[in-house]
Amino acid sequence: MTYDSRSELYQQVIIEHNKNPKNFRTIPAATHEAEGYNPLCGDHLHIYLQVKEPGDVIDDVSFEGD
Repeated sequence: MTYDSRSELYQQVIIEHNKNPKNFRTIPAATHEAEGYNPLCGDHLHIYLQVKEPGDVIDDVSFEGD
């Protein structure tokens, strides 16, 4: 695979994810949350985790952002 074909494939993946983001939602009963903001570019991100016990296994993860 050449650099150009890898670059094109990567761009297709980014475009597809932008159209249909996976896990872009809230988790109402999240056990953990984190929020971040980058003032340099204006990115704002909120991450949600639902952790099962015992063993602290991640059961669900999602995010919201702009």
